[in-house]
Amino acid sequence: MASQSSLPYTGELGRKALHLLALSLPLGMWWLGMPLALYLLVPMALVAVTADVVRAHSTSFDALIRWIFGPLMRAEELPEKDADVRFNGATCVVVSAALMALLFPLRVAVPVLAMTMLADAAAAVVGRRLGRHPWGSLSATVEGTAAFVAMGLAIMACFPAVAFGPAAAGVLVGAVVEVLPLPVNDNIRVPVVAALVVVGGETLFFGKPFVLFAGLPA
Repeated sequence: MASQSSLPYTGELGRKALHLLALSLPLGMWWLGMPLALYLLVPMALVAVTADVVRAHSTSFDALIRWIFGPLMRAEELPEKDADVRFNGATCVVVSAALMALLFPLRVAVPVLAMTMLADAAAAVVGRRLGRHPWGSLSATVEGTAAFVAMGLAIMACFPAVAFGPAAAGVLVGAVVEVLPLPVNDNIRVPVVAALVVVGGETLFFGKPFVLFAGLPA
């Protein structure tokens, strides 16, 4: 929800509509399975990162991206001068999906990634429209965070393969991490931290093995 003030509410709605389209990433991960999902996501992430680097050095390519996606992009995603690399939200979503597939088993990566996409969309829409109580000097609001938690818990409840206690803890910690003005983009930090809480909670309370880099071939 950070820096939402740089984007009109209609732009925020369009931006969050793209989050719904981005649900094809976790759904595709589930459908394709491993390692095929990882083999597709890593090149996609590299292409997205490369595109953001190129637009920082090419005014014509940057102009094309602004023409297509400009109304949905926040000011901090737009290069202000040559060689000013700015990674946009879509790039971070693809990078996040690749990291989730690499780090966690699909039974955790898929629901947590889907949860953060939908919870973030709910937080942004509710926070921008109904938010009246900011968290101190932060742009995030109590109302937006409440929407994040409510949506997140509802989504995680739909995935019985993940123990609900650790899942709920992942949602709550994800909501906190989403609010904090940390340097790493929230599309990356929130799902990764939430998934770490889930697998850590399952290990602590249910004795399941704590395995990172689950996506790497054995």
